[in-house]
Amino acid sequence: MLLPIRNKATAAAAALTLAIACVNSAFATDFLAPGIYRVEPDSQLSPPNRVPEAETSRFKERFEHALPKSADITFAVVSHEPGSGGNRVHFLVDKDYKTDVNSANKLCVAYAFPGWNDYSASQPFCRTNISNESEALLKRRTTAAFTVTWQPRKTYLSTETIRPQRKPTADEVGACALGVCSPEAYGKGVNHYEMAYYADSFALDRVRPYQTIVHLTKAVPLFARANRDTILTRLDAGIYVPVLSTDAQWYEIERVGRDGSITHGWVDRDDAVAVNWVAQRARTRDFLFRVAFVEDELTSDAPHAVAIEIIDRKSGVRTQVIRDFDSDPGIAASADALRVVDANFDGYPDISIFGMSGGAGPNSTENFFLFDAARRRFVFDETLSGLSQIAIDSRTRSISSAQRNSCCSHSAQTYRYAGRTLTLVSTWDESLTADGKWLETTIGRVRDGKLHYQTRRTRPER
Repeated sequence: MLLPIRNKATAAAAALTLAIACVNSAFATDFLAPGIYRVEPDSQLSPPNRVPEAETSRFKERFEHALPKSADITFAVVSHEPGSGGNRVHFLVDKDYKTDVNSANKLCVAYAFPGWNDYSASQPFCRTNISNESEALLKRRTTAAFTVTWQPRKTYLSTETIRPQRKPTADEVGACALGVCSPEAYGKGVNHYEMAYYADSFALDRVRPYQTIVHLTKAVPLFARANRDTILTRLDAGIYVPVLSTDAQWYEIERVGRDGSITHGWVDRDDAVAVNWVAQRARTRDFLFRVAFVEDELTSDAPHAVAIEIIDRKSGVRTQVIRDFDSDPGIAASADALRVVDANFDGYPDISIFGMSGGAGPNSTENFFLFDAARRRFVFDETLSGLSQIAIDSRTRSISSAQRNSCCSHSAQTYRYAGRTLTLVSTWDESLTADGKWLETTIGRVRDGKLHYQTRRTRPER
């Protein structure tokens, strides 16, 4: 359905005022409210970073647009992921606009902030608020307004010599000998500069609950509903679309036109990203599995897993797809990426796949998906997936986790299930004292429902 841009009638303005008030009460003040923003006319005349004149400097100010003329921008789309402090911004640029940091077209089409450092071919969002001149400064004025700025440019014009107004006193002669000369007695030089400011401000035009902005690396069909029955249109490769909601199979999106119009629909996530599906050797009596891998064209990192497909062995039909789990590059796109294990000892096979590497620990984790027999679904288990260097012992029905905290500090824990709750039953910690003379080992064991600890000291082996 195509929705026309809202006019500026009094009723609409009142509705927008109410919507902004709701946004300000519902969202914290450290991020922008999601929605469609419109550039404010003549906002370049009020840059947020004006430099005050000094006694020996005078400025001739010039006010320019921060938005490139060739981009022809009127609207921007802002998303905010619930529970996070971050935003994504997409500027609705002319179709022929290309970013070039060495020209006037240095504005990126899309930004993520704050603290965004994960630019890739599939996530081409630029950083903001750093000192590099090629990076835009997106200054948030309120939860419903922001300004795009570049660093001001200061150009020397001339130096004006102002003659003294009188002769110096004896005290002023002494002070001037020490470098502090009175302008009235000795005159002064005033440097004249042209100060060019670059700014454009945006204000919230329509509140929309955009959770994220997705970059489409390939052309995809846009469906009328969350099924493949009716195609509304096709979305070109390389565009950005704001997402209203998502599940493992579908993005509910709005395609925002450069005039602010909206086309609502659904994108099948199987269409959205080019992946390599690899059949897995691991299988259960009821299910076969495939894992989807994606490669980053900008780096030499190994592929990383982005999805798991569960297939009914009898019918050959997909019964479930799992996405949106954390997985570092680090495993080859092989048939052995997935393993089957009864992780919670309930008699039903569960599945796991590599999670985060944990740096130099190696404090790596796995993503565990426990089988829910009632729903016949594999469900992500946050507790098991958060344990580093996990080991599952089916004989003792125990689970152990280990950590390397530094070169001279190591720890481990053992857990058992009490009903459906994973319960800590013992701990072990070993570290070298600060002077390096002793190795301290602390062991904790459960007794009468509480952990009791005992520490011993030994001389470290040389």
